[in-house]
Amino acid sequence: MLKDFFSNITILIASFTVMGQILKNKPLHPSSSFKSKLYWGICYGVLGIILMLFSFQINPTTIADLRHLAIVIAAAFGGWVPAIIASSLIAIGRIVLFGLTDTAIVAAISALLTGIVCGGFSKLNFHPTLKAFYMNLIGLFFVSIVFTLYIEDTNTLLNVLMMHYLISLFGGFFSYHLSIYIANSNSAVRELHLSLIKLQESEQELNKANQFLNRLSYMDGLTGIGNRRYFDEVLSKEWSNLLTTNSPLTLLMFDIDYFKKYNDTYGHLAGDQCLQVITSAIKDLIANNPYSTFCRYGGEEFAIIFTKTKLDQGVAIAKLIQNKVQSLKIDHSSSEVADIVTISIGLASMIPSSETQPNDLIHIADTCLYISKTKGRNTISTT
Repeated sequence: MLKDFFSNITILIASFTVMGQILKNKPLHPSSSFKSKLYWGICYGVLGIILMLFSFQINPTTIADLRHLAIVIAAAFGGWVPAIIASSLIAIGRIVLFGLTDTAIVAAISALLTGIVCGGFSKLNFHPTLKAFYMNLIGLFFVSIVFTLYIEDTNTLLNVLMMHYLISLFGGFFSYHLSIYIANSNSAVRELHLSLIKLQESEQELNKANQFLNRLSYMDGLTGIGNRRYFDEVLSKEWSNLLTTNSPLTLLMFDIDYFKKYNDTYGHLAGDQCLQVITSAIKDLIANNPYSTFCRYGGEEFAIIFTKTKLDQGVAIAKLIQNKVQSLKIDHSSSEVADIVTISIGLASMIPSSETQPNDLIHIADTCLYISKTKGRNTISTT
């Protein structure tokens, strides 16, 4: 008998561990969803049926096992819903496995009553451990009634009841606290998982923020195009890329004619708007050119880097840019060139080599821009 009870306890403990892993993402507590309580109730019911399969025969009509503990633990953790589901399955299993006899019917009723009473008892305001202990006694009470009705030999009855109470109370206490440990462990794992997810999300947000800040560090705040830092890095990078391809690198630099006088006449706010309008127009003009990089070089001076572009191609684009700016017809009454805003352009082209540097290209393009200004502005100069 003792061996059989310990087999039941072993099955009980192993089953709680397996159930805890299977349903680790569906914790059982009074506020759990009905679906979670349904899953747990079914599992506890199946556990009770398994315990009956490993029960031991007291007499031709009576068996003993720890099935009531499955109902007790279900009620202790989830309340009446999983307790009723588990007790109903156990009641059905008792009749299906051992036949429709008086003993089976009484045992089935005992299981149902255990589920109903323990489910109701779970709503009372007791310390959880004490509540589980009382539920265990409730289950043992109904089991005792069944044994008293069907075990005629007094010595056998007392022996079975003593052994049943001893093992049930010990097993129930251990099973309850094992279930708490498993539930707390699963909760800790879930919290750790959530923390890792939040950490990953935080890292992703931080990366996005860093990327955004990095983009800002390369962007001109007024015009939204690349700034001087971005210009220097792109020119250096493209220079290195073209060192072995024997392809030309063309630099176009332009300046807004008499922009200081424009600011003095219309104000700095209007000057900012003028830069923005011109930048937007040129950006749209070269938007489909995959070999161009448009940057604000400084003040009213801008630069466009053209990779794999020959000088004559750069000149053609420069004329389009010059005409585009003039077509905007931005008033500039203080200009000495025209009554609208115009630009002066300098162009230089080189095939990168180990004997030259990007600064050489900048120097030549800037010199050409200076020549355009000395020629009266609103013109294009090349090497």
